[in-house]
Formats: sequence, C-alpha cells, structure tokens
Amino acid sequence: MRKIAIIGGSAAGMMAAIAAAKENPDVDVTVITMDRLPYRRPAIPALIAGAINKPEDAKVFSAEALAGYNIKIVCLSEATDIETANNVISYISDGGKQKVSYDSAIIATGSSPLIPKITGSDKKGVCTFTTFESAAEIVEVAKDTNCAVIVGASFIALEIAEALMHKGLDVYFNVRSRILRKLIEPDLSEFLIDRFEKQGLKMLTGQAISQIGGEQSVEYVVHKNKKTATNLVVMGTGVKPNVALAEKCGIELAQSGAIKVDNRMRTSVSNIYAVGDCAESPDLGTGMFVYSPVGSIGAMAGKIAGRNAAGADVKTRGFLRAQADQILGLQIYSIGHSTTTAKEVGLEAKVHDLDVGQLGRFEYKQKPFEKAKLLTDGKDKIVGAQLVAEKYGSQFAWQLYQAVLNGEDRKAFLENFISPRAKMAETLMNICEPNVVVKGIGKDKSLVLKNTKSP
Repeated sequence: MRKIAIIGGSAAGMMAAIAAAKENPDVDVTVITMDRLPYRRPAIPALIAGAINKPEDAKVFSAEALAGYNIKIVCLSEATDIETANNVISYISDGGKQKVSYDSAIIATGSSPLIPKITGSDKKGVCTFTTFESAAEIVEVAKDTNCAVIVGASFIALEIAEALMHKGLDVYFNVRSRILRKLIEPDLSEFLIDRFEKQGLKMLTGQAISQIGGEQSVEYVVHKNKKTATNLVVMGTGVKPNVALAEKCGIELAQSGAIKVDNRMRTSVSNIYAVGDCAESPDLGTGMFVYSPVGSIGAMAGKIAGRNAAGADVKTRGFLRAQADQILGLQIYSIGHSTTTAKEVGLEAKVHDLDVGQLGRFEYKQKPFEKAKLLTDGKDKIVGAQLVAEKYGSQFAWQLYQAVLNGEDRKAFLENFISPRAKMAETLMNICEPNVVVKGIGKDKSLVLKNTKSP
C-alpha cells in the first residue's frame, strides 16, 4: 500500500488528502496537523460574529467521511523533521516523539500573521485572526470594550470589522494606502470607503497607526498624531509563509520566501510536494510563479498535489485567482489581475469601465450593479474583472469569471454580456410566434404574455 504523509490540516492539505484517496483507493494517507481538528480558516469571521461557536462548526470534512477514504488525522501534533533520504517524518504528539514513513509527502504548513513593527504591538489586546485560538481571543477582548481598531486592507479584515460592528462596537479601520489594494482599482477603493463610512465604519486612511499605547494592555492608538481610545487592535496586515520545516530539510525556496514548486506542485525533492500559503503557485495569465496566499488557489493546488502523490502525473498551466465577499451590504468580486498584480508579473493591463449601457438593448429600471471594470492586455484580451453590486452580482460575476478564464476578446465579450434574466426573456421571445409580446410582469415577477392576434 502506498503511503502518503501530509503536514498541515488546512483546506489545501485536506483537499490533497481527498484527491489522493480518490485517485488511488489503495493509499494510506496520514495528515499531521497542529489543530484540534481540520477546519476552514475563512469561517473565522463567523466565529467572531457568533454565527458559529467552535471549530467543529467550520470543519472541512467529517471524521466519518475521512475514515471512508482511509485518511488518518493526527491532531495537536507538530512535525519537527523530514528525513528526505529515508522518507520519514518525525513529529511530536501527546508530548512524545513519533515517526511516520511515506512514499510521497505533501507540505501544507500554511502561513503566519505578519505583524508590522509598531511601538506597542506586543501589548495584550493586540490580536490576529489566522487560527481559532486567535479568533477566540478577539471575542474575549471585545466583551470588555466598546471600540476596536482593525489594521489591514483585505477581505477578511473587512469581514472582522463588520462582525465587530454587529456586536455593537465602534470600529475604526486603518489602512496605510487603500482597502483591497491588490484586488481592485483605486477609484473602486474610494467608492467602497465612501459607502462603508456611510454604514458606520470609521476609516483611518493615508498612514499606518504609529503607536499602540497603554501600560500592559492596549488603551489607545495614535494615527496622524491623534489618539483613539480602544482596548482591541486586530492586525490583518498580511502573512508570511511557514517554511522553517522545508528549509530545515534542504527544500529549495523561491525568491518570495515561499517554497518553490513546479507545475505539478513538486518541490526540489522529487517525492515531496507543497501547497497552500507556504508555497508559490503559477499564475494562469502569465505562467509565472507567484506567492498568492488565497484559499481557493491552495485548494486547487492541493488537488493536483494529492493526485500526483498518489501516482498520477498531472500538471496545471496556472491558477486563476477569484475572490468574492459581501461587506456591509455590498457584493464585491475580484477576478484575475488588477493593475497592481499585473505590474508585479510584468503584464501591461488597461482598465475599461463597464456600465449599464453596455448590457445590450435591455433597459433596467434599477442599476443591476454599482461599478464594474474589465482589464485587458495589449491584445485586448480580458485578464481581469472587478464588480461591486448590491444584490445581483452573481448574475454577472460568472460571465466575468469565464471571460478572464478563457482570455476572451473584450469587444466580442461585450456583445454578449447581459443579465441572465434578460437572456432568458430574449430566448423565450425567440421561440414564440412573432405576434406574441410581453404585456407586463405579474405580481409573482413572472412574465405576462399577450397575443396581438387575439382579442
């Protein structure tokens, strides 16, 4: 029986485990994780909001499902060494040293919070949110304060800000440059800031906080020489890959500091793979390897690594980053490259505003979305898309995703870019007799048809 050892119980690690078991039922998979059980990191804001109360509510796969795949989970265990010459992993579990042998191994050790060098950042009340334990600390501190300061620019930082607002706290959001800087264009950032402020989120922009004051615990922060009283500061200022174990056993790192892999997710050691926040991954648009710590990319990479560890030989051209979230009543989609990420990979990107007037011949009583953009390369091929909507963003986001995925020509795409609801109405009219027209819309929002030849 082929033995596969996976270090890390993140989404990337668990997807690798399942993929390996599906690829080859005759495998024995062991997952070594420091967590109490594998759970979805994106569920952490829901934990802070109180929608879920324990990591079990955010689990990736049930114990029963994993057992059915012949996957063994070794929790609360830390891998300490990989003997690449002997194919043995050493780990500490229940206070004792253990070892497991492998034919193939997958490193999915994730990342750690990147804490900026701010005076007072080591005080009690300064929290992060990458684990259940850190999220639980936020919940505890929030019980005894009426104000919180979130430092960061990401989706998850904004989610946590909203969760704390729903708990009744006054929330300040500090971002040095602009929110979602890598994901959307500057004018979209400004649009969102304006809307979020109207919803009650207090923005501290243009400069990072310079000091976190207090005795032992947080009592205030300083931004642009002005003090804001608070007992809770949440740091969401990025992550750094956890590569100490890989580096210790001689696995090559990339210039970004993450583990270097190929298009099979294979490291410099031929029978060891790496996925998730600890490793680089290839960008679909350019083929370049970049550090992109995004859960969906980690999961896709995990599937490839798992299959290959089980004996397959599959590779990817690259992964398309696609992120979506709903923050304070707005649906926000970011797909593929922004001008910021395009510049990082040497891709020239041109931005095109997308408005309702480009949605074909249908008229809309209400705006179907607030803002939308297409990004194209030098050949007018779509390499990125961004959308902000209040209600029906998913109607358009899927078309945008397909356009970026397939690198569609912008002009050709615009000729067919239309709400799926309008497409349905158009199709219905085309299959009816020419004398059938739409009379109106019923109370149940169904179309009411009229035959012009009938009395």
